[in-house]
Amino acid sequence: MSAMVAQYLSFLLPLASVVSAQTCTSLTIPVSINTQVPHLTVAEPVNQAALTGFFTSFATPSVDFTSAIINGTHQVKQTYKIAGKLCTPKNVKANGILEFATHGIAFDHSYWEVGGANSKYNFAESAVASGHSIFYYDRLGNGASSKPDGIQEVQSGVQIEITHQLVQYIRQGKLGHKFGKIIGVGHSFGSILSGAITAKYPKDFDDVVLTGFATGNVVGLYIGTGSFGATIASESIPTLKLPPSYVVPGTPSAYQFGFLNYPFYDPAVAADQFKIRGTTTLGEFATLVAPIGVSPSFTGRVLVVTGSADSFFCAGNCHQTVNGTNLLDLVTELYPVASNFSSFLVENAGHGLTLHFSAPSTYDVIQKWVGS
Repeated sequence: MSAMVAQYLSFLLPLASVVSAQTCTSLTIPVSINTQVPHLTVAEPVNQAALTGFFTSFATPSVDFTSAIINGTHQVKQTYKIAGKLCTPKNVKANGILEFATHGIAFDHSYWEVGGANSKYNFAESAVASGHSIFYYDRLGNGASSKPDGIQEVQSGVQIEITHQLVQYIRQGKLGHKFGKIIGVGHSFGSILSGAITAKYPKDFDDVVLTGFATGNVVGLYIGTGSFGATIASESIPTLKLPPSYVVPGTPSAYQFGFLNYPFYDPAVAADQFKIRGTTTLGEFATLVAPIGVSPSFTGRVLVVTGSADSFFCAGNCHQTVNGTNLLDLVTELYPVASNFSSFLVENAGHGLTLHFSAPSTYDVIQKWVGS
């Protein structure tokens, strides 16, 4: 834990139990992109066995499976419908702070509002209670957003361009408000995308909060992928009429392994989130880590917040160090000119931070940092 965050903790007060008056608006935003992405030599899996074979190859550390299935690039020039939600304090101030939140794999926008209204797990309400506005959305291929080809379109590169276009849409005042600061807040794959924005479009975010993220241990990604229990989404959830390149965690135990740290969560909350779990695609997994890299021109602040038992980025142990530096603080190597770098290790939490008992205190840290 950095000295700055430790200082915050010494005088933090819990957020009010009664949520501040807020106004929330559901939106559908047309987003046009034009970009080049990898052409993947992967076919739609013909059945569950074929899908499991894909993930077995992907999760084998000694095989560079991703490179083997990329054959050049192709253009994606499309307009997609992106579903999102804007929540603001009742009397939102001009030039205030907006948190721009991007969810990770196996979730949709509901990751930021776990438990619904007046729930202690509701991150969006914690933002508004702190006087900030928040925009959060269903990534392409999730929730109420468009669901195009799950191999050649729903990839990291496309998601990055959509995120950039959404930020520009907001900066142009098209949500009906002008914000003085836009803070990127990501979780897991959403943190990878947020980090890619700071690298490619360093003026999009003023500051960035990367949750469920660390560097220095690739073993966790193999473990997390192998234990994901990927199941063809339409077979696991028959109401989803999607091609077999769309997948979900197939069982509660697989969901627990990847996202939860027993016994530090409410089983009922976890069960509810499993029922509404989000989809991911073969295209996203194949391009999952490609965007991780240095942001040489991002001069804003950076905060990394990750659970001590994070499976995907720490292989279950975020206390480990590399040359004396813990995995969260290694992220500073990606931000050589950031104006400030802080980290906070959430004890007893797994990868899905918003599902754990520690969620309220975690939100306190983030909101205090955002507003400072």
